[in-house]
Amino acid sequence: MRTALMFTLALVINITLEAQCLVSYHSAAAQEYARSYSLSPAMPMGGIVGTNLTLVPLPATGFPMGGMAVDQVRRRVYYSNGTQLVRMSLPGVIPGVGPFGVLPNPAGFNQVTGLACNDTTGSLWATDGWAIAEVNSATGAILSGPFAGPFVGMATKLTGLEFDQGTGEVLAVVEDSRICRFTAAGVLLGIALPPFAPVAPATGLAMDSSAPGKPLYISYNNTARHFPTGFAVPLANPAAQGLAFVALPAERPQGAVCGAMTMDATVNTPVYSGNMGFQLRLANGPLAAAVLLALDLGFLGAPIVLPSGSNLWLNPGTATTIVLPTDAFGNAFLNAPLVMPPGFGVYVQWAAVCPGNGMVYLSDMLQTITSEP
Repeated sequence: MRTALMFTLALVINITLEAQCLVSYHSAAAQEYARSYSLSPAMPMGGIVGTNLTLVPLPATGFPMGGMAVDQVRRRVYYSNGTQLVRMSLPGVIPGVGPFGVLPNPAGFNQVTGLACNDTTGSLWATDGWAIAEVNSATGAILSGPFAGPFVGMATKLTGLEFDQGTGEVLAVVEDSRICRFTAAGVLLGIALPPFAPVAPATGLAMDSSAPGKPLYISYNNTARHFPTGFAVPLANPAAQGLAFVALPAERPQGAVCGAMTMDATVNTPVYSGNMGFQLRLANGPLAAAVLLALDLGFLGAPIVLPSGSNLWLNPGTATTIVLPTDAFGNAFLNAPLVMPPGFGVYVQWAAVCPGNGMVYLSDMLQTITSEP
C-alpha cells in the first residue's frame, strides 16, 4: 500500500529539480564512454562519475568531427569520430536492443559533426556541419531532409544536435555556441546567443529533459556549460567530440561498508516517463535476508552518520520504507512503473543489518528524476 501511495504521488506533485547525467565521447581517449553528473540537488556542482570501454574502437579525429546520442527507450548509445558511426548498448543497465557495431554513415554525408536520437521512433538525427537529416539508425537511409542550416557556403559549422521529444524540434549548436532551433521539417525558428563568453569551439549539445525548461549543455574541451547560467560542469573525458543526456541517477556516497556487503543502489533502465519496466535494485546486500528500502521526496543536506559509519541521507521522519527480501546473491528489487510526468524526483537508499557485527549499514543514495523518453 505504501508503495502504491508513493508512486501515485507522482501524478499530483510537481517537483522542480534537475538531473542527472551527461555522457561524452572522445576518440583519442582510450575509446571511452564517459559519464558525468549534470547539475542537480544531489550534485549541485556537477561532477565526474567515470568511464567504460566502448565495444568498437575508432581512429582518433579532432574538432569539429564526431558526435554522440542516446536512445533511452532502447538503451542504445551512438557515437561517431566523424567518419565512422557505432551503436552500442548503454553501459550500466540491462542490455539494449541491438544489433550493435559499426553502422553506415547517413546517406550522402561524408562527415558527421553532431548526432541526436528520437527515442519515440528510434531514428537518428545527424549533421555534417551544414545540413541536417533524419536517418534510419540501422541503415543510414534518409527518412526526412536533408535540410540546410543557416551557414551553408560559410566556414561556420554546426557541431552538435539535440531532439526535443516534447515539441518535435531539432536543436543545433554552432561552433561559436549559438543555439539554432528548427522544426522537424527544417524551418529555422530562431538563433539564441549564449549567456557566456565561449573560450573554445563548441563540440556537442545535450538537453536535460528531466529539468524544468529542459536546459541545454554545450561541450567544449573537458567541460560542459549549462546554457541558462553558463555554469561549468566537468566532463570525464579530456575532450569531448559529442555530448548527450542520459536519465541515470545521481548519487551520494554511502560511507562505511560491512566487509564484502557493499550495498550498491542501482536501477535497471533509464528513468524516463512511461518506462513500465523500471526497477529500483540493490546489489551486494546480505544473502537471503530482509533489507529496508527508503524513499523520500527530498534528502538531507548533510548526512546523519550512523554508529556503523554509514551515511544516512534521508529523513527518518518523512521517508516511506518498504521491507524486501534479497536472493541468495544479495540482490533485491522493487518494480516501480514510471507513470509520473517528467520532472518528478524520488530519493532512494537501502539499509540492512551486517551479519558480522549486527550494525545497520546503508547503500549509496540515488537521486532518480523522471525525464522525457
